[in-house]
This record gives sequence, C-alpha cells and structure tokens, in this order.
Amino acid sequence: MKAGLLTAIREVALGEMPDPKPGPGDVLVAVRSVGVCGSDLHYYLRGCIGSQVVEEFPFVLGHEAAGEVVAVGPDVRKLRPGDRVAVEPGIPCGECEPCVTGRYNLCRAVRFLGTPPVHGAYCEYLAVPERYAHPLPPELSYDEGAMIEPLAIGLFASDLAAIQPGYSVAILGAGSIGLVTLMSALAAGAGPVFVSEPLDARREAAKRLGATQVLNPRTDPVVDAILDATDGRGVDVVFEAAGSVEAHQQMVEVVRPAGTIVPIGSCAEELVPLPLASFRRKGVEVRFVRRFCHTYPRAIGLAQSGKANLSALVTHRFPLEDLAGAFRLLEDYSDGVIKPVVTL
Repeated sequence: MKAGLLTAIREVALGEMPDPKPGPGDVLVAVRSVGVCGSDLHYYLRGCIGSQVVEEFPFVLGHEAAGEVVAVGPDVRKLRPGDRVAVEPGIPCGECEPCVTGRYNLCRAVRFLGTPPVHGAYCEYLAVPERYAHPLPPELSYDEGAMIEPLAIGLFASDLAAIQPGYSVAILGAGSIGLVTLMSALAAGAGPVFVSEPLDARREAAKRLGATQVLNPRTDPVVDAILDATDGRGVDVVFEAAGSVEAHQQMVEVVRPAGTIVPIGSCAEELVPLPLASFRRKGVEVRFVRRFCHTYPRAIGLAQSGKANLSALVTHRFPLEDLAGAFRLLEDYSDGVIKPVVTL
C-alpha cells in the first residue's frame, strides 16, 4: 500500500508499506482522511516528543483518521464492509491497573498510532480492533470523522474540569485543541468564555464558534482583561491549550481562588517555571490531560447534533503525495491554517 513516510528529520516521501491484514476481531479500514496534528509536526521537525523518539526510519506518522471498512476478520460482530468509521488511535493492553480501573488513556503499554514504534495513519489501510472503529453517522464527512480525535481531547478536558452551566472559562490558545475545548465547554453550558490567541484567523474562528471575548496576547494585557471582565474574581476554569511557557504561567493568574486549571498543551521545554506559591495560596485544583478516555462515542454524538462544528477546524486539504506541504504549512502557521487534512 502507499504510505507517507518520514524518512529523516524534515524529510517525507511517498513510499510503500506492507498491506495490513485484519486478525480476529479486527476490521480493515481504507483511510480517507487524516488530520495533521501538532504532535506529527514535532516528530517531523525533531524526530521526537520528549522521551518518545523515532528510532528507525522510515516511519509513518498520523493518528487522526477516518475511513471505510473494506474487510473484516473473524469474530467481528457489528461492523461490515462499507461502514464508515472514525478510528480511535490508542489500543490499550486491557490488563494493567489503569485499564482495569477505567483509565485506559494512562496505559503504559498502549499502542498509539503514529507514536514510535507504532506506525500511523498516513497510509491507505489500517487494521483496527472493531472496538476502536466507531461508526460515523451519515451527517458527518470523513474530514469531520478525522476531527473526532481532537474533539475527544477537548471533551475529556471539559470532563476533567467538571464544567457546570454558567461557569466562567478562559482558554489560552485557539489552535484546533483550544477550539474543540471551546466547543466542549460551551456544550456543557459554560459562559462567559475568554480565549487568548496570537493568530488572527484562530481568534476569528474562536469568535465565530461562540467565545465571549477574544484577546491577542501579543497586544492585549490578557491577565488584566480577564480579571477586569470578572470584577477581579478570575474564572472558574482555565484551560491551557497553547503549549507555551507564558500561557502556563498565566493559568494561575486568571483562575479564581479554589478554581480549576486544566493544562492540555505540551511545551517544547521539559521544565517550565511556575509560581507554585500562587497555586498554593489560591488552593487551586490542577488536572492534567493525557489524551482521552471513553469520549469517542460522545464526541461523535456532539458533532452529529451540531453542538460541535468540526468543519470549522479544517482549513486546508492535501493529497498524501503532498504530505510535506501540509507539514510546511503548519510549521509556518501560514495562510490562516488551523487544521490541514490529508486525503486519500
């Protein structure tokens, strides 16, 4: 099968990989759309994300996938050829303590698409356990099906924050993850919602999607603006979705005493200086996001209902043959990009 191969740092090429074969309980999915994630870009630019290193080239990236079932293995019970599915990319072991206690997103033996050494979804076919190939309703396109993966993260973050109707929220960063967190928070009844984002197109998207106030951290005093808008109280919940040192340091400044902070973004720096005394004095609760857990079906339902506008994320489409172009676009933040999608 054809595959987009990472052949070296900053080098990708169209090549071939062996065709996968569905085993017992597996379905074979013909991939139609794959979102280009910031984590893919990290591997493209550096060959690693922290301790996760591409040890052997060529390597196939990509984990935000949707496609059509074209064959099924023995013991598949529900899915049939022709069914459209969104692929949940993490396959946990099912036996460790996190798995058996319901937190399979923390499984240390998880096989996650596009995370070394597991090849990813920039290819023509994937063999996936039926349990992790979620039926895609006819109202959603394959591109929107690929966006279920980021929406699952935003929904999981919103769950961790335990948002109640009327909660005030700040979202620092309005890339695709910040925007799906905005959708999830609004669906849970949050408001007002403040969004900070330096890129014009992403601020505009946040406003269109329902943000109460959007701020430019390059020109606006973000902390002062949020505190002024909340009469000095701060917001009930802060989501960090920028992956920047500055945004991590702003979290505690804009949250109210006894509020909740949910860091989602990954900093390029392994160590980030934080004012821990302020965290202690405010008595805040901090809940970190590790991917997602039990949110895929709900994310699909949220998108099907129209409460999550996934088409708003997809700004550019590239054929598999031009995977390098998608990476370059995302690296440069050019042409108003929010989310490029690779189509097959």
